[in-house]
Amino acid sequence: MPDLDPRHLRYLIAVAETGSITRAARRLMMTQPALSRALQALERTVGVPLLVRRSQATGLTEAGSVLLADAYELVERSRAAIERARGAYSGAETLTVSAPVCDVLAVSAAGRDFEAGHPGVRVHVVPRGWPERPEELGATAADVAILRDCFDRGNLIVDPLAREPRSVLLPAGHPLAARESLTVADLRDEPVTYWDGMSAAEADHWSGADADPHPRRHGPRVRDTTEVIAAVVLGRAIVFAHGTTLPADELPGLRVRPVEGLTPSTLEIGVPAGARNPLAERFVAHARAGWAPAGR
Repeated sequence: MPDLDPRHLRYLIAVAETGSITRAARRLMMTQPALSRALQALERTVGVPLLVRRSQATGLTEAGSVLLADAYELVERSRAAIERARGAYSGAETLTVSAPVCDVLAVSAAGRDFEAGHPGVRVHVVPRGWPERPEELGATAADVAILRDCFDRGNLIVDPLAREPRSVLLPAGHPLAARESLTVADLRDEPVTYWDGMSAAEADHWSGADADPHPRRHGPRVRDTTEVIAAVVLGRAIVFAHGTTLPADELPGLRVRPVEGLTPSTLEIGVPAGARNPLAERFVAHARAGWAPAGR
């Protein structure tokens, strides 16, 4: 069986996160034809189609979504190995912080600021996909976990970090899209996208049922952000999202509106219980004192 090229896994991640080969190529600073050839090579290596290529967006097949879940771990394990090797050579101490993809920019900024005040320390940020799974803290050998709307904190000691208001993403042609603001009750009968493996608490928060206990309608099942956006643009569902997951610019076919009464998104920071790490505790204190979410 041929070996996977780690670069190709990074390319798959970029396409999944941007929803477009063109946008992924810009992020990766390579040409679109070169990226397309690399993705085709990855599909040949795996032996099954991984991408669904559409005129306006590129999504993942079921096989692509399965590979994507492992791709994050494989790429980050490679990066962590390199960081540990560099740290061993330079004598630097490495602190590994696991964070949701949507919060990586803010966590990386906090890491750089922490490094500036702690010479000889490197902060290595490991991105995680959604939904949150505290057990990934152990899986990635992280010292600190950043948790977004996580209701099963596992064996973690957790402190609050931030609370962000959530908005609703609507199809541009939706009857409510013309209004400047909405309430949770206005949207109670709308179908909402859902993710596999959600706990009851996560599902209630995701759909707004924790703020308005009205039976919610299940919209389409989604596996990544691209599928969430596609479901909204195609008029199949709505979705509630916090600031760092909202599109930087209003996309064609999509409208973002504030929602009164919607439970905010909660960001927390945790360390493993029973495994005291003074450096991790200093990072937690530093992050809580100076947390500054990355702007859009």
